[in-house]
Amino acid sequence: MKFNKKVLGAVLTSVWLAGCTGTSSSDNREIAKTCPLPSEFQWEASSALVSPNEGIFGIKDPSVVYYEDEYHIWATINDGNWKSVYFSFADWQNASKAVQQPMNGTKVGNTVAPQVFYYRPHNKWYNFTQWGRGYSTTSDITDVNSWTARKDFLQDGPPIEQGKPELDYWVICDDVNCHLFFSRDDGVLYKSKTSRENFPNFVGYEVVMEDHRGNGNSFLFEAANVYKVDGTDQYLLLVEAYNSEKGAYGPRYFRSWTATDLDGPWTPQADTEQNPFAGNANVDWVEGKWADGISHGEMIRSGYDEYLTIDPCNLQFVFQGESGPSLNGGYGGEPYKLGVLSLK
Repeated sequence: MKFNKKVLGAVLTSVWLAGCTGTSSSDNREIAKTCPLPSEFQWEASSALVSPNEGIFGIKDPSVVYYEDEYHIWATINDGNWKSVYFSFADWQNASKAVQQPMNGTKVGNTVAPQVFYYRPHNKWYNFTQWGRGYSTTSDITDVNSWTARKDFLQDGPPIEQGKPELDYWVICDDVNCHLFFSRDDGVLYKSKTSRENFPNFVGYEVVMEDHRGNGNSFLFEAANVYKVDGTDQYLLLVEAYNSEKGAYGPRYFRSWTATDLDGPWTPQADTEQNPFAGNANVDWVEGKWADGISHGEMIRSGYDEYLTIDPCNLQFVFQGESGPSLNGGYGGEPYKLGVLSLK
């Protein structure tokens, strides 16, 4: 499969736009697009582009930044314990050759389920992570040893309940506030909000939406992503789901909603297993089906800052694919690999 290579700050070519027009700037705020988000999505999947190193069960939860002509990826790995790695490459065809540098042993430690972006007011890169909950910063994303020790970012969150830890923190900012989305595998999507001046310190929480069908959590599971659609006043929300009638944790797919404000309300867009944002129902595996379902991933952004913009004329989604049964017989042993979906 041939992948479109983005060049930040450049005018997009007519091939990429597929009939759409627009220009892009590196700060994502001078873009005028004519491509609407579709109400139904059809994707083409790559082969498995990134596999775990020897001795690692799986690689998953990718956070993807395209910066200075390279893709920078932070991801979770499992070798019997939850850990993380960082690697970079210029072209997806060379992703399998990239050296996966362990975060274990660094000052920040293992950044499980990371989210990385550049916060322009502070001129720093931020990495939000779980287990333990915290953020870290750096001025050089290529150096795993430059990240600071983690600091907590949320006070007065949901009451702690056994078996329901907070998961998959996701930050996105508008011109006034920064918004923190997260899950607890309880059928609820949560959010906290803080002013840009007070970032990254969040206090309190609210419920964004609930869905308690099935076993109470499966249809609004985890791995929430939220993006600003270039050239529009539209936001796109993705949340991972699975059908509990088919067995726990699989096959997974993503539901989607849209809104014109990060405070909502959120309108269902492609939010069923039959018409998902991305799942078995709407992915064409042109090089052979190597995974069952589409799980925790991230859109390839049109920029790298806190606005988290995506180009509606060139939608691509980096995902974790479960390529077989658990290698250790339990959760965490699934042989996840990474691939890329491209909108057809």
